[in-house]
Amino acid sequence: MITLASFIFLILTALFILQSMLSSSIQNLNIFLLAIIALSALSLLFQIRAEWTDIKRVIKGKAISLERSLVYTLTALTGGTYLTFFLNHSIGMGGVLASSAVGLIAAWAFKKYAAAIYCGSFIGMACSIIFSNPLSLLLASIISGTLFILSSNMFVGFGGKLGFMAFAGTYSASAIIGTPLRTIDPLSRNLYFLVFLFVIIAGMATYFLQKALDIDAVTASALVGLVIALLFPDATHVVVVAAFCATFAGMVSPDRVTTYRQMLFLSILTGMLFVAAFSLFDGSGGKLGAIAFLATVSGSGMITGLKLIRKRLNRSTEKSYSI
Repeated sequence: MITLASFIFLILTALFILQSMLSSSIQNLNIFLLAIIALSALSLLFQIRAEWTDIKRVIKGKAISLERSLVYTLTALTGGTYLTFFLNHSIGMGGVLASSAVGLIAAWAFKKYAAAIYCGSFIGMACSIIFSNPLSLLLASIISGTLFILSSNMFVGFGGKLGFMAFAGTYSASAIIGTPLRTIDPLSRNLYFLVFLFVIIAGMATYFLQKALDIDAVTASALVGLVIALLFPDATHVVVVAAFCATFAGMVSPDRVTTYRQMLFLSILTGMLFVAAFSLFDGSGGKLGAIAFLATVSGSGMITGLKLIRKRLNRSTEKSYSI
């Protein structure tokens, strides 16, 4: 029952984000983004239906018991949160540099808990004004950590899942403590070209490191994010942030996305959703991962849907020839 509740909570969170994007696009009279978001929402529902068979197996399976390893996982995630928050705000590294550095350290030194630490690092990217109380970060970590443990067998192989859980935790924590997230101005259209360019480069590079060089997803994402942040003149620039977002899409398993063409499509979709969500949920941790998660899940649904359409067209064509 708890596993089912966590699944429903994640789905409702995803739909809430897309609904917020739709409302923002309507207010800004952006018809193109409105159509993309609507299609993404439909494709998300389609993909969720496809995942339901695996999820039902998880729900019917053995219930998760409180083991020492789960306590270690929650501790690792919380540690990643506070370390990244410290590097981000007290040292002044900025969110991307701090998170990617923590992710690389975790991948190399604490491989067993690398994913949990990396998930926590996204919480640590949150705004210090909204999460000024250390206990608010602890609350966000506990919520995200609980989701991390309960959803270990859900949506396996999709990019951005870690950030999506971090977003769920920070958004819930901000609502509980009464410090709502902010809404800012939309992304300037003058930055669209650079944003999409770096999104495509970062997404494809992360996927390449996984597929061609057999590097684990956390290392691939953190490494690409760190390199771009170090090479770009301003590590906190929106272009760097967008590129870091794309690395999470690039974490998608090569078993889920089998070709570079498909990855290119998911990278472009990630860029579109990044633009659509830019003004929303400012100050939250995990927002970038949530965008990537929605892009990879809904994008996979679109790819699957296109394959089904092609099969039906081929069948109808073969029948017409046989007649």
